[in-house]
Amino acid sequence: MMRHALRKDLMFGAAIAREKRIAGHVPYLRHVDEATLRTKDGMIVAIVKCDGFCHQTADQAFIDNEASNRNTLMRALSDSRFAVYSHIVRRRVPPAIGGAFTLDFPKALDERYRQALASARLYSNELYLTVIRRGFQGKVGLADTLLSRFRQMGGASEHALDLEARQDLRDHVGNLVKGMEQYGARLLTAQLRHGSAYSEPLEFLAQLLNGGVPVAMLLPRMPLDEYLPTRRITFGRRMLEMRGNSDWETRFGAMLSVREYPSYTAVGMIDGVLKVPGEFILTQSFALQDRAPVLAEMDRIERQIGASDERGTSLEGAIAIAKDELVNGRAVMGYHHLSVMALGDSIRDTEACSQAITKELQNAGLVVVREDLNSEPVFWAQLPGNFGYIARQALISSRNFCGMASYHNFALGRPTGNRWGPAIALLQTTSMTPYYFNFHKGDVGNFIVTGPTGSGKTVALLFLLSQAMRTSPRPRCALFDKDRGGEIFIRACGGHYEVLKPGVATGFNPLQLADTPEARTFLNDLLAFLVRPRSAGERLSAEQKKIIAHAVDQIFIAPIRERRFRDVVHLLRGAEIAGRDDLASRFDMWCDNHGWLFDNPDDLWDAERGIFGFDLTAILDDPEIRTAALGYIFFRIGGMLDGVRPMMLFIDEGWKVLGDDKAATFLNDQLKTIRKKNGIVGLGTQSPRDVTSAKISHTLLEQSPTTLFFPNPKADRESYRGAFGLSETEFDWVVSTSSTSRQFLVKHDHDSVIAKLDLSELPEFIKVLSGRTETVAECERLREKYGDAPEAWLPYFCGWKEEA
Repeated sequence: MMRHALRKDLMFGAAIAREKRIAGHVPYLRHVDEATLRTKDGMIVAIVKCDGFCHQTADQAFIDNEASNRNTLMRALSDSRFAVYSHIVRRRVPPAIGGAFTLDFPKALDERYRQALASARLYSNELYLTVIRRGFQGKVGLADTLLSRFRQMGGASEHALDLEARQDLRDHVGNLVKGMEQYGARLLTAQLRHGSAYSEPLEFLAQLLNGGVPVAMLLPRMPLDEYLPTRRITFGRRMLEMRGNSDWETRFGAMLSVREYPSYTAVGMIDGVLKVPGEFILTQSFALQDRAPVLAEMDRIERQIGASDERGTSLEGAIAIAKDELVNGRAVMGYHHLSVMALGDSIRDTEACSQAITKELQNAGLVVVREDLNSEPVFWAQLPGNFGYIARQALISSRNFCGMASYHNFALGRPTGNRWGPAIALLQTTSMTPYYFNFHKGDVGNFIVTGPTGSGKTVALLFLLSQAMRTSPRPRCALFDKDRGGEIFIRACGGHYEVLKPGVATGFNPLQLADTPEARTFLNDLLAFLVRPRSAGERLSAEQKKIIAHAVDQIFIAPIRERRFRDVVHLLRGAEIAGRDDLASRFDMWCDNHGWLFDNPDDLWDAERGIFGFDLTAILDDPEIRTAALGYIFFRIGGMLDGVRPMMLFIDEGWKVLGDDKAATFLNDQLKTIRKKNGIVGLGTQSPRDVTSAKISHTLLEQSPTTLFFPNPKADRESYRGAFGLSETEFDWVVSTSSTSRQFLVKHDHDSVIAKLDLSELPEFIKVLSGRTETVAECERLREKYGDAPEAWLPYFCGWKEEA
């Protein structure tokens, strides 16, 4: 009485009373163990979080089979002691990932790209499955209660009965988690973080009460009903307000409920809400019923239909089918309800979200009502176990429930904890969800990018290379290029770019390698290749191999700056009988016509620069020059693989490189072993057939866990479906999607997602990522005028500064 009087006199006494009432609507009492909660009514609760099933590109037969498997899991719960809740929490996510850039251009590109993503708005869908074990319901429940009392009278303690119930819940939840393994299902538990115990189950439940906002929840010592609410909730006629500690934390919600169901339910029928441009919490409950009372109810309904005008209609047929499924154990029945809380930071955003959700649910054939006076009980009914607040419910089968609670989702990738730390890049999907892209599956990071000319393949390849510069330590990179498409980017990053063009001196001089056993072996092999007999079937003699080995020994005696290819001729001449086809004569061409390749005064390879590009266009069709040049470059790259600093080896238009035997051998070895040296190999090609027809196709496919497919109207079924294993839906997407869409299919481990890389708002960056004849010429002119350092010429190239 005194307390009531005091509250009446206090300025905020009414608000205090309201907060007390909030706790009265929260059914949870305490943690029973690390994964189980107990309600005030004695029910026990366990919560499972799922990543979801990537349905967007899956074949319909596979989707239907998964629904059948989920129905089997629901049937295993079997009786009215169990109820399940399904929740979708859709929230906006910031376009940010970890890592720090040390290079100016990749940093600037990342900042502008994230700004573009922020304006587009990205959302994630979190999926939860809550399992509740309670006593039997109805008449069966009365009998069960009496049986429990008899057991207690017979010596069974209440504690023993409780342990039995908890073990039963654990067993059923364990089966669900195992059965939904490919959905990424895991049981939420208490966890130790930074030396303190936190509760994942409470963190989920807090979102339901606080507008979907993630809250870290320590394991409390106080009752859960008082601990969980962290915002003051005020209900209006058509809107509710969840006010936090400051104005910017205030959220608004609008409650929607399903009033009528369609005559037919399909798998994934409400998946449209997963693309809604707004935040929401969607709740479904399915309270299983015992078979006998449900059959009795069905018999009653059949009799009513038989005596009415509905006889012979589809309704009578639907009842007969449901009854047959129940009798034969193909489904179980339960009471279902579905509600959605549309969320927003303003009333306007909330209204827009509510309208979008209503439209999607109506498209699925559901009759949706916007709650006003009934919004408060609908809000509390979102909490698992609050069965008494459910006003609109219907008896449906487990098949119907599994059609609506599909646990379909869009792949998110992995934002942290990857081989190189944070995700490489944040991609936007066609479903307005983020995809945290990574090269690696475990420690294997090789990947393949395929798409015809003009599809955006090269831009995507260089964009990912740029984004990878966020990792620490910063990766080294070697890009094998064609038509100088990547030259501007390599130079913008401060890297060294070499155009291998006959007659134009390179900075290569293999003779100036440091004296190591590996270098001696390489030079022996290189010189042997350069002076090999040209006649078919003829090989170097043992004596000639000794001469080459002696020449290599003499090379390493000379001071490093005095080693020139032209001097090797003197080492070879006189070591054997002179003739038109002796070793010296064969070597002459590498000092004359081909001297531009290796007969250079200084070797300019600087491993410390870390970023290299090589344009191979002019030598790809010359097998002799190509093999010699690639042999030297690959040896140098091998020396940079130290197992500590990451290494990226990117090959654009790789089909020509794969045609070189020595290059194919090198890549075959690296694809299998580069993971041990903290490196990856990326291959870009116009068609998967280039990969499948390569000599090392098996290794390429087996050792590349990530593949990016750009639209290709001429895609061949054999390569895409047969070799790369695309589903029919994925293949149809590749064939039917426009090459100008800037979309691509990402296949990574179990992920299959359609992403898009739209850089249309960043034209100056596209200019760097996609080199053309005219832009390469402009880059050359600016470098000659302002200097080779990126900070000198790049601002003028990108239009950030005007030329004087």
